[in-house]
Amino acid sequence: MLEADFPAATWNNPNAWNISNLQPYLQEYDVFFNPNNYLVNVPRPYTGAWFGDNWRITNSLTINLGLRYEYFGPLHTSDKDTAVFIPGKALQIQGAGISSLFPPDRNNFAPRLGFAYQATQKGDLVVRGGVGVYYDQINMNPFLDYRPPIAAADGVQDNPIGPSPVDNYTRLGFNWQTAQIGGASIFPGVTLCPTLSGCGTPDPTTGANIYNVYSVNQNFRAPYFYNFDLQIEKSIGSFGVFQIGYVGSEGRKLSVMLDINQVPLADTGSNFTLVQQQAARPFFSQNPNAGSIAQLNSIGTSNYNSLQALFRIRSWHGLTSQFSYTWGHELDEVSEYRAVFPLDSSNLKQEYGNGDFDTRHNFTSQITYDVPGASWGPKLLTHGWELSSLLSFHTGQPFNINGGFSRPGYDVTGNPFAGVSHAFSKTIGGEQWVNPSAFTQALDPVTGAQLPGNLTRNKYYGPGFGDVDFSVIKNIPIRERLKVQLRAEIFNMFNRINLASGGGAVGSSGKVTDTIGDFNGAPGIGPGEAFNMQLVAKIIF
Repeated sequence: MLEADFPAATWNNPNAWNISNLQPYLQEYDVFFNPNNYLVNVPRPYTGAWFGDNWRITNSLTINLGLRYEYFGPLHTSDKDTAVFIPGKALQIQGAGISSLFPPDRNNFAPRLGFAYQATQKGDLVVRGGVGVYYDQINMNPFLDYRPPIAAADGVQDNPIGPSPVDNYTRLGFNWQTAQIGGASIFPGVTLCPTLSGCGTPDPTTGANIYNVYSVNQNFRAPYFYNFDLQIEKSIGSFGVFQIGYVGSEGRKLSVMLDINQVPLADTGSNFTLVQQQAARPFFSQNPNAGSIAQLNSIGTSNYNSLQALFRIRSWHGLTSQFSYTWGHELDEVSEYRAVFPLDSSNLKQEYGNGDFDTRHNFTSQITYDVPGASWGPKLLTHGWELSSLLSFHTGQPFNINGGFSRPGYDVTGNPFAGVSHAFSKTIGGEQWVNPSAFTQALDPVTGAQLPGNLTRNKYYGPGFGDVDFSVIKNIPIRERLKVQLRAEIFNMFNRINLASGGGAVGSSGKVTDTIGDFNGAPGIGPGEAFNMQLVAKIIF
């Protein structure tokens, strides 16, 4: 799909178009055009206030109380020309029936409570804890740039109504010959369908007279989180600190995109024609010209629970270090804020499973050692040396066998890891991570309709990660406040192969053929990429 804005004056002027430049693109893609050079400017008012204070109840107990208020105003335009679909009312224009894309919410009060308790007279054992409510900003991307993975509106600017409507044209609908001769436009005028009915007979075989529209649930609210933790900290002599505790979070009213006009799964089989499937859409009787209706909702939930431990050496014979370990588990219905629809939009709870970024085990360490200067030899050479190392190891993140981010609609019919060695193969350029024959698409044996399947979302996990970096540092003093620092830095010292992990890393073939750095957009130099080294000189003042 392509999307473009053009001035209205050129829309039906065949002499204003450069056919030779447009033709290669328009013959390959379906296109959404906005003929009015529509620039979406959607301000969001924000107001925030905070009150908090500490109270020392006893010599060993301190309480912290706070209250924050935040108001995130609904999106609106000063031109008041943005359209949105509202069930039962079809397409409505902000400023002509509705004042904003969704009603304002002024109830965002966020209380916080924390405490610190000194459990011993020596002060070497402290217990800390807290709980609080935290509101998040309303993300603009789902409103204006959702990048849907199905045929759907990309945002409110794609609705076929208002002063700046958008229409779609298939690559078969361009009149190239007539346009090049002159006297005709490549495209017909924009077709409006304000009520999504009475706009011609919908033809799902060609897509004619079918409009994919965008909706915002009128109960949309700002997302918020309950964050809570309980920590125990113990000093070890004068050089070390050990800390262990529980950290958790509960997310509420998270953004979720649903196709509220999705063809029911039971009607998607090969026994049903496209016309029958169009007629099976939930809003067909009210809005027969509606295709998909992408509705942004605030109904998602998430939860995170973790055990976190930390050991820190402040300074001991030139050694400074920190070792951290986290066991955690995160679950939700949708993790991504873009380009995800549930397998079945009428059953969101079916998507509940391991979050896309769930990482069960995570160990990190930072170690720095100041090498003692020798009593012999030139001081310039024997003093000012440091050794430093960073270590990072964690287990893999979950994936779906179809490469997507929602429930895949598959059945597990065998052990996915049977006969799989997880050994790197130069032949396939990666690893065979799972056996793809253990998965089959869940289809009704009679109608061929899509079924939910017994494979839950993000059930299996991809490759883990391991990286050791090492640095040799030489500090050369020049003056009291001026020094030169020379560094030799080695990344991925043991040249471990760190394959991609998470959503999209393992596809239908069951193979992982990309490295983590390249997968995340930093080939060759990203974290965990192949062994590399750099020499650095710094002037510090």
